[in-house]
Amino acid sequence: MSRKTIYRDERFHLVEGEDHAVGSFLQLFDKEMEAETPEGEGLVLDWSSVFGFERNTTGVNGINALDTAIKYIENETALPMD
Repeated sequence: MSRKTIYRDERFHLVEGEDHAVGSFLQLFDKEMEAETPEGEGLVLDWSSVFGFERNTTGVNGINALDTAIKYIENETALPMD
């Protein structure tokens, strides 16, 4: 299995890679969601080329996995409007 970080900041960690069992995969972790996820890791998006979306608690739907992750990060980091 290969894994590469494609984005990381103090809150988010986005990784992609290749696995012999699931093919290409993309995972997005959100530190603010660690207490809300069963494993305590904050995994909010889990996609693979074999299984598709296995987890998507981002609230973003209808687009590919990378665009879903980007949109979630953008939505969550947008400055509040006054």
